Parts: sequence; structure tokens; C-alpha cells
Amino acid sequence: MNERNGWLLLLLALLLFALVACSGDSEEASKDDTDSDNTETGEDSGEVFTYHFFDASGPGEDINTAETTLGKMFEEETGVNFDIEHIVGDVNQKIGTMIASGEYPTLLNAEQSTDAVIDAGGFIPLNDLIDEYAPNLKEMYAPYLEMMKRDDGNIYVISSGAAHGYKKPANLNQGAWWIKRDVLKELGYPEPKTLDQYFDIIEEYTTANPQIDGADTIGFTALTHDWRFFALSNQPMHLAGYPNDGGALIDMGTQEAEVYNDKDITKRWLQKLNEVNDKGLFDQESFTQNYDEYLAKITSGRVVGFFDYRWQAGQALNTLQEDDDPYNDYMGFPVVFDEDVKDQYLDPTGFTASPGIGITVGTPEEDQIRIIKFLDHMAKEESQKLITWGIEGETYEVDEDGRYYRTEEQIEETSKTEFRDSFGFSTLEWGWPRMNGEYADGNAVEPPKQEEVASMMYDEGDQEFLDAYEIDTFTGLFSEPDERPWYPAYDAPIETGSEAQLYEQQLDDLMKRKFPEIIFADPGEFDQQWGAYAEEFSGLPKEAYEKVITDFVQNKAKLMESSKE
Repeated sequence: MNERNGWLLLLLALLLFALVACSGDSEEASKDDTDSDNTETGEDSGEVFTYHFFDASGPGEDINTAETTLGKMFEEETGVNFDIEHIVGDVNQKIGTMIASGEYPTLLNAEQSTDAVIDAGGFIPLNDLIDEYAPNLKEMYAPYLEMMKRDDGNIYVISSGAAHGYKKPANLNQGAWWIKRDVLKELGYPEPKTLDQYFDIIEEYTTANPQIDGADTIGFTALTHDWRFFALSNQPMHLAGYPNDGGALIDMGTQEAEVYNDKDITKRWLQKLNEVNDKGLFDQESFTQNYDEYLAKITSGRVVGFFDYRWQAGQALNTLQEDDDPYNDYMGFPVVFDEDVKDQYLDPTGFTASPGIGITVGTPEEDQIRIIKFLDHMAKEESQKLITWGIEGETYEVDEDGRYYRTEEQIEETSKTEFRDSFGFSTLEWGWPRMNGEYADGNAVEPPKQEEVASMMYDEGDQEFLDAYEIDTFTGLFSEPDERPWYPAYDAPIETGSEAQLYEQQLDDLMKRKFPEIIFADPGEFDQQWGAYAEEFSGLPKEAYEKVITDFVQNKAKLMESSKE
């Protein structure tokens, strides 16, 4: 053996070592990768393959999917489970570290950093995998496959919420102006329709009740932490009668986008907060509290009102619903600037291509196939019914006409966080392949949207407020959504490093720096503070952003129309 051959053998050994080390996240997967060149699934071999899934969509308890009832069923049927790791801390920083190092989990939901991961080449294209191994995914997402493709023609992530028809929800899951029920009861069940009326209620109650359970009453708090700053900056859009299209208003006629952060509606919103702050009604910790502290504050019962999306404040609101005091709960209202504005808080039928879950670069082909087959299994209609309704005879029943319903006991049990966690609803019902609307048999995908369930899910405490406001469900005060075929516009991909992306980043930085100064300013200095903000805003490349959104909206509207043909 000469020196050259020795080096070659050493190099070969190192390459073999690297291939083995990178061949999967799990001990089982690694073992399989070294033993077999075949793409054998766990379903075929009886082996179980565990993969690492990093979920940046929100905090939560890290868990293996097989630790839940549903996850165990899926493991037995596919031979695959996932170790789910949730985000802790700053999303952009965490995902940025992955991009910089090139070290990714096998499955990734990068949330708002999805475009950055795609631009960095962090996700693999899914087109061929879907074509070859995922007929159920293909069928579920059929109307949206073209919208899921990026400019290069590739699909990199699979999102939740492939709409198949529209069912008006009985309960809110989107944006609303929340007021504590105890407040509503004490003041004779007022119905705020405008922003002024909403804060009049908060002021009247807080003045009469400066403390709640021995702690200072908080009139209005806001969520501004990290990427969730939109929970404070989106309000002008909603107050003006638009749905959540993100950073721009979309003209219904021309389908052109126009940013609103420098418009009178934003000035009017900030001036109201400045006024509210001057009256001592605005939470002084709104710009310093993190997401967990915000949720804890709502759960404490000290907060009179706040604006947020139900899905984002759900952890706190669910906790309050599970106690025995119905007056600790909150009720949401569709508040607008003026009474002649039609509210648009309920989402129209739409599709969001991003964020979603994607398989990352470096994942061996056999693992890619196992994962896509797992996702395809989830996309089967029977799996979707397991994910949303559960198990017939345990978590729901079927009447002689094939209609699904739940008994009072099943409604109570499936509403408990502990049960939802152990069964797998919490882990698997969102963030994975998921449809919305109606199943082929006419039953609602989501039980709360099924009339038979909605009519039974309210207890005596709920009914008191439904009766007081003369509505049948808690969305009864909200207008039906107008049709917007592009919805939502915030789904538009923004290329990393582009002028549009620069606008988004600079606007985010500007709002986070200037909004506290504007809101906390002496009212006599408001115009000066607003003027300084508006002057800085005028230097941002908003036209580039508006063009990207307009192009996306108009193209998506065309695709939606063509998918109906």
C-alpha cells in the first residue's frame, strides 16, 4: 500500500462515516439507511422511523407524535413518527442559525422565515414526491397546486387549510375586539360597534373598578412581541372594513394593493391609543412583555379588553373557558371606525400556501419517501376525519342520515385541553396537511361548524350572553365575508434581499421603534410624533412591495377562476 492509496482509503472511510451520520435523525432511520438500498417503509418492514420536526409556529410542549392516540394510530399504519420541537425565543434568529449552518431538522415549519429557507435552498422540491407517492395529497390540494408553486415551478412546503367549500364558524377563530364578560354583564350587555364605543366601555368599567382581585385593572393590552407585532399594526385595516390581507389594502375592483401604514386610518388608530394611554387605560408593558407574559396576563383576569386573533390568544382563552366562572371569559366584537363600515373579520374562502411544512435538504431519498407517504396518509379523508372529529363512538356519533354529532359528554370531553393533548387533536389538527370546509358526505370538517354540534356546545353561561345579544352563535354579530379570490394577500412570496423584502424589514423596524413613542407621547405632541414617523416612512420602498402584492393578487385571482373551470 503506497501513501496515495492510504489517503484514498482514509478519505473513503471518512465519506462513509459522514453518509452514515447524515442518513437520518433517528437511530432506527440510520440503521435502515446503512442496511438497505431499498425504499422500504415502516409499513412494509414493521420498523418504526422517527424524524425530527422543528415547528416554529408557536411555543408548545415538545412531544413525539406517537405519544398521542392519533399519532400512535398513524405510526402503526405508516411506521413513522415525529419528535416535535417547538420554537423557544426569536423565530428569525433560530431559523437564521439553521440557514447559516446549513443544519436543518428533517421536517421544518419555518413560519414567517419560510421564504428565507426556500431562498437559501433549505427545502427540497416536493413535486416529484407528490406525483409519485402522494395521490391523496394531490387530490386534497388539487385546486391549489399551481398556487403552491414558486417562481421556479417547485412546491417546497405544504400548508394547512385546503378549502373545500365554505362553512361559517359558530365561534371565532380570527380577529376580534375582546371584552371580558364580567364587564359586559356589569354594564348591561353593551354592544360596541365603533372604536370609540369600545374604549368608552373600557373606560367606564376601569374607572369604576380600578382593581380586580386586589391587582390593578388593565384597560387594554396589546401583543407586540417578535413577529407577532402585527397584532398591534393590523388594526387600521380591520377598522376600515378589510379582512386580514396583511400589510396592504386590496381594491376590490382593480385588485391593486396599497400599503396603509402611512394613511389616515393608521394615524387615527395610533391617535386613539395615544388618547387611551393618556387616560391610563393602555398597558404600559405592551411593548416589553413577551408572548407568554401576554397570555398569562389575559388569563389573570385583570385585562378588560384587547384585540387579537382567536388562534393566537387561544391558549389563554381556552384556559379561561375551562374554569367554572363564565364571567372570566371574553366575548369578541367586530369593531370598526364608523357604524357605516361593513366589518370583514371572518375569513372568506381562501388558501394560504405559506407557511407550511417542508422536507429539508440533506434528507436521504428513502426518508423523503417515508415522510411524504406519512403526509399522504394524513391527507386521506378517513384520516382527516380522525384528526378533526376523532373516533366514532368515542368522540362523535353518526345519526341515521349520516350526519355527525357529539353528545354533551363528548363535547365537554373534547373541549378539555388535557384530553385534546393526549388524544392528539392539539398536535395534529393544524400545521399538517389539512382540509377546510365540508367533507364529500356534507359533514363539516370542523365539528364546531357542524350545526348539530354548534347548537349543543354552549353552556348556561354562554347562553346568557347569546340571549343578551340576541344571537345564536358567537359569530352572529359578524358580517359574512365578501368573496376575495386572492385571499389572503399576505401569502405572497417575498424574495429575500429584494426591495419588497427590504420594505417589510424597514417598516417592521420603524414601527417597533416609533409606535411606542407615538402612543406614549403627550397628546399635545402627537402630531409632531406622527409627522416624524410619516417622514421616515416616506423613504421606504413601498412601491416595490405594492407591485409584488398586486402581481400576486391578480395572478392568484386568475388561477382561482381557472381552477373552477
